[in-house]
Amino acid sequence: MADASSRDALTAALVIGAMAAVIVSIFSLIGGDANPESIPDALRTGLSAGATTFAAVLILVLIRLRQRAKNPVHVEDKQETAKFLRGAIEGVLMSAGAADRFPWDPRTKIRVERGVLTIDLIGLDAKTATAAIECVIRNRSRLGRLRVVTGAEERWEGERSFPNIRPAVLQRLKIDAQEAQWQILQSRSSVVLRPMGLPPSSKRIVLRMIVYGPPMTAVMHFSFRDLAGSGGSSAGGVFGICVGLLLTVLMASHRDRTG
Repeated sequence: MADASSRDALTAALVIGAMAAVIVSIFSLIGGDANPESIPDALRTGLSAGATTFAAVLILVLIRLRQRAKNPVHVEDKQETAKFLRGAIEGVLMSAGAADRFPWDPRTKIRVERGVLTIDLIGLDAKTATAAIECVIRNRSRLGRLRVVTGAEERWEGERSFPNIRPAVLQRLKIDAQEAQWQILQSRSSVVLRPMGLPPSSKRIVLRMIVYGPPMTAVMHFSFRDLAGSGGSSAGGVFGICVGLLLTVLMASHRDRTG
């Protein structure tokens, strides 16, 4: 999504809106006992749901793109961030006198993989790897999601690896990661630092409830009412309202985890 544009947002909204229109039309037709006379009503319901979904998705995606454009983590190109981090960590290694002791090249060890900035610590000892992580934490303001490779995988077989890297790195991260607003996600050979994000303010939550609540609740109410058919329209409408309120609360309390 780093290279997404308004055109991509429009395309995504059209696809999701079309899917919603087709699904709601089919279920509305089923709810009407597949009566030929109910086809126009089913199509109207489907088109209404599709149009509402299209508008909601388009607005939300455009808002998201605008937020990402304003976020300094995304204003700066990730390749530029990787270049900056290479220089910073290389300076740390030189200060520690480790630049000549380890066959560790920042140009290949710090890279962008599938849109995520990756730091490969294989080849460093525990002390030097910890110093590199401390450098990363000091530059938290310029970093978003980060992947730290700490263990050997198949493609690294034969490369010199120090067994105490992972415990040392994890210990350091557990001390400072929370303060740096990072969530630690561990896997067998790497650690992903995911931005925790800041909870929205009460004012923003109320504003989101006002903006998202009425259309979301109304759409869910009418959609589930029509899906339930004539026999269970009341129960379907109440269920739709509950679903709409639940989705509204989830959207209103959403954290921005891009920082």
